[in-house]
Amino acid sequence: MLLKLSPIIGQNETIITVSDELTALPIAYVNISFGDKDGIYTDKNGQFNLSLIASDSMQLSALGYETKIVFVNSIKEQLIVLNPVATQLEEVVLSDKKRKFKTEKTKPINDKDFLNSYRNPIGSEIACLIENNFGDKEVQVKSITIPSYNKTMDFSGKKKQVLKRHPFTTLYSLSFYTNENGLPGKEITTESIVILFNEKTDKLNVNLEQHQIYLPKNGFYLSLLNLGPADVEGNLIPTSPFHEKETTEGLYKFPKHIKPYFPVNYSESKNNTYSRSRFENDKTWTLFYLNESKKDRINNITLGTELKVFED
Repeated sequence: MLLKLSPIIGQNETIITVSDELTALPIAYVNISFGDKDGIYTDKNGQFNLSLIASDSMQLSALGYETKIVFVNSIKEQLIVLNPVATQLEEVVLSDKKRKFKTEKTKPINDKDFLNSYRNPIGSEIACLIENNFGDKEVQVKSITIPSYNKTMDFSGKKKQVLKRHPFTTLYSLSFYTNENGLPGKEITTESIVILFNEKTDKLNVNLEQHQIYLPKNGFYLSLLNLGPADVEGNLIPTSPFHEKETTEGLYKFPKHIKPYFPVNYSESKNNTYSRSRFENDKTWTLFYLNESKKDRINNITLGTELKVFED
């Protein structure tokens, strides 16, 4: 995909903090979109570098806050504030530890083939359906296992090419969406959950028990949002989601697909995976496909689950 690059303005190395208008606390991982499908995220301290904004205006959005459009020249005191909106947790039930339950597990599908695996671009989101096959029983999500495969071909000049783990660190955030007639619907408010992948991660187990997340009767979608690369300490490195290249027709940008690789499963009977870009104005979910040549098959990313199914 080729996208014409807009002229970059605001090249001053100014660090901006995004904070809550009521509490003055910084807001981590705010979505900042601008230009043509471009954007970045604030870091864990709610900060970003203004020189990365390739437009004269930007749109800031975060769960629990009003979306805000800000003109670069209007920023004062290196601060942007967002107004919180009233939210409430959905499908949350206070758990009685004395109640009896059975633990039901499903395994993630990982065929360990990077050629049949997907690297998600920065700012892009993959939503995977977590089904509820337990009727009217109360079901709590105890943990989610996310498969990944991070060995790639080593082109170091050896006569025999081998698969090798090349170092990387990438931050993702988890979100939850209602199942609206088979599509991801309204985002379910919960605490911020940020996870880290690196070259040693062949599957990542995320403990969700403390978040008290319960499955609706028709299940819900769990999404994986690529926030971008991180340093050795796991801190987000805000960066453009595009590579830039000078061509005879001008400067162009190409989406940055960065590791981890998510294995694609072709054996399911229906499509349970959707994708979208958080930096596009139209954030419509579309069916997920590894690439154009795979569209004649069902393409899913299959997560593992550990569920607590309570007795009636």
